[in-house]
Amino acid sequence: MTDEHRRWRVSQPLGAWWLLPAGLTLSLAILLLVGLRPFGYAMAATVAVAAVVRLVSPGGRSGGLIVRSRSWDVALLVAFAVATTALVATLVIR
Repeated sequence: MTDEHRRWRVSQPLGAWWLLPAGLTLSLAILLLVGLRPFGYAMAATVAVAAVVRLVSPGGRSGGLIVRSRSWDVALLVAFAVATTALVATLVIR
């Protein structure tokens, strides 16, 4: 590993990024054990929690959740959570 690569890894900590894969893994378990609708709600909740974390945590603690500016990140995460909730709520499952 080069010095430049080490410096990049130190300057780019993942921070609270682990919440997304942990929540999505739990959502997958819900899909396999319970069903599609609860999975969708769990996935939307995971993304909504990520939006709240991105909104309230300081920049260094957000880590891998930082993609754009704070307002864009939060807006897109909230939009995805709302869209997922709306889609799951309107599914016709027979």
